Amino acid sequence: MENLIYYLIGIAVLGLAYALWKTRKVFLQEEGTQKMKDTSSYISSASLTFIKTEYKVLSVFVVLLGVLLFLQSRSVEDSNIFLVVSFIVGATFSALAGYLSIYASSKTHSRTANDAETSISKAFTTAFSSGSAVGIAYITLAVIGLAGLFLSYQLFGIEWGLTTALNGLTGFALGASTVALFDRIIGGVYAQAADEGKALVLKSEEAIPENTLVNPAEIANNAGINVNNVSGAGSDLFESFVAAIIAAMLLAVPFVNADAIQNHFSFGPVLLPLTIMAIGILSSITGNFLVRTVETESFWTSYRFSTYISAAILATASFFIIKYMLPAEWEVSKSIGNSLMITKYQSLGIFWATFIGIGSGVLLGLFTDYFTISGKPVNSVIEKSFKGYSSNILSGLSTGTLSTFAPVLIIAIAIAGSYYFVGFYGVAIAAVGLLANTGIILAINSYSPITKNADSLAKMSALSAETIQTTSELKEIGNRKVLIVKGFTVSAAALTAFALFGAFIQKTGISLFQISDPLIIGAILTGAMIPFVFSAVVINAVGEVANKILNEVNRQFNEIPQLKAALDIYKKYYGDPNVPNEEEQAVLEDAEGKAEYNDLVILSTYNSVRELIIPLAIAIAIPAIVGYFGGAELLAGLLTGLIPVGFILAISQANSGAVWHSAKKEIAKGVVWNGETYGTHSEVYEIATEGDNVGKPLRNVSAPALNILIKLSTIIALIIASGII
Repeated sequence: MENLIYYLIGIAVLGLAYALWKTRKVFLQEEGTQKMKDTSSYISSASLTFIKTEYKVLSVFVVLLGVLLFLQSRSVEDSNIFLVVSFIVGATFSALAGYLSIYASSKTHSRTANDAETSISKAFTTAFSSGSAVGIAYITLAVIGLAGLFLSYQLFGIEWGLTTALNGLTGFALGASTVALFDRIIGGVYAQAADEGKALVLKSEEAIPENTLVNPAEIANNAGINVNNVSGAGSDLFESFVAAIIAAMLLAVPFVNADAIQNHFSFGPVLLPLTIMAIGILSSITGNFLVRTVETESFWTSYRFSTYISAAILATASFFIIKYMLPAEWEVSKSIGNSLMITKYQSLGIFWATFIGIGSGVLLGLFTDYFTISGKPVNSVIEKSFKGYSSNILSGLSTGTLSTFAPVLIIAIAIAGSYYFVGFYGVAIAAVGLLANTGIILAINSYSPITKNADSLAKMSALSAETIQTTSELKEIGNRKVLIVKGFTVSAAALTAFALFGAFIQKTGISLFQISDPLIIGAILTGAMIPFVFSAVVINAVGEVANKILNEVNRQFNEIPQLKAALDIYKKYYGDPNVPNEEEQAVLEDAEGKAEYNDLVILSTYNSVRELIIPLAIAIAIPAIVGYFGGAELLAGLLTGLIPVGFILAISQANSGAVWHSAKKEIAKGVVWNGETYGTHSEVYEIATEGDNVGKPLRNVSAPALNILIKLSTIIALIIASGII
């Protein structure tokens, strides 16, 4: 078992090879016509321009925060330069995963659209293969990073002691959180602002058709779809499973000195969460293969089947891994005053904690599907839409609020059940179990933006009606699952945050803080207030950046001759059944590609960065200030209010946004009301569209940002814990 860490790295490298193999297969597909290639290059260039611009700012922030961590490591016991190294490695690996995922997905749009001209099955395979590569790449880079750092401790820093090494590893989680903060907030604000900016352009210049390269906001929007759903969701889940693993490692420290553990495998409890995550790589790969090979009535049924099989493989493998790595039973003693408390633990209890986490993931998917896609709540919102705008809005809000009971109860039971078996270590292991199959979850999440952009590209490239119908069907497959993934990421963030909170409690030695203390009450209330302020700031940022996008697009229309000429032709024929003549058509074609797409992306990105300042201060500065000036108990009170309220608010917003979106999509397909069929040209569709417009910033920006808030705040608390005891 001494060589276990090498086996874990080997499994991760195998997963990386799988991702490269899948990517190579996708890149061997044809891109299609020259116009498809050109359009794809505009989207790819804009997406990568966003990432490069964002990462320039990120690199400066990483350096500044690295300096602060260096000072922290020099002044606090049980900490050293390993903290800074881990932080830089964590940020680098997460950023690298984000860049590679954007690159791979943006190169798949045209290939998916081109394959759609052959068959829906071929196009699905291309899009899902790319999504699968992205999902596996994220989880493998996390395992390689953590396992590599732990190996460096074993080889070069064994004299530090295990506690110091694991305290250093929390820097990896902070690095991942920092990238997630940038990707989720800057990326989320940019993506939603690009969507709203495009809508504002189409509203102010009604003559411009949708899906035309003449409109600079069109490509900016396509880039935003990539950014938010690929690197945004990827960095969010990367942060979650890294943080869950590190929390479990820290919470395993009291077990290491137990005689039974020492006689069996001293690092067993510490390396177990990393091992379970490595097994998750293999189970996710297996599940991804099943999506392609299992014959079912629909791709959706195939995907659901594959997730169940992956969960079963993970649970079965975990049982034997736990039995192999841990003794059947061990005792841990703890001094309390003048007495000695001895607690017995069993490896079977750790398996049940893992199983609880895996089962929670399955249940969360089922309940989210019911409330936001396939159940009565969607039909209720549709019915209320026939009564007017206010009824639609109120119905969506009430559905989102009501839907919180299921995930909250699932997470509450998961925490209580796993804690019963192995204390806070069990909670962290449950979080690892919940997140171990992240590879297959991220696969469909990355598939969604690929097919959305493939559909948009097919329309901009004027492909056949049959091909566009195929790309639209592919897009709908992803739209359904991505709504469930949003709910999953929120719940995963909550369970991870509670695991981190458990590590904070253990590290600070807090066993009980007086709830009647007015300072503690104030801290709890302050923590409960923070998610609302944070949410308001990021939602407001969307409108600010969207207006900047509109101004820049108007500038380009006025200053770029080809765009100005094309706009005049569109205005000339707006509402006219006639079509442009050959000369005018040539002018329109000449205008395609002349817009300064990347300039618009850069401007929008920097404006989104400016909107990050307040959320950054809330997530990082407030916990640090409360901890350093108020102490561990006051910081615990702050987190006690912040984590559950942030979780519940995020679930409510994500599900409200999802149910509005599903109602709009169902009406677009055609719904029957009082014997009449209503579709996209009906007033009720306009009402549902307004509901969806309200829901977009909630589900795409605020809810994901709250995920980062509750995790990052807890990671900050964990890092400064040694200095505030």
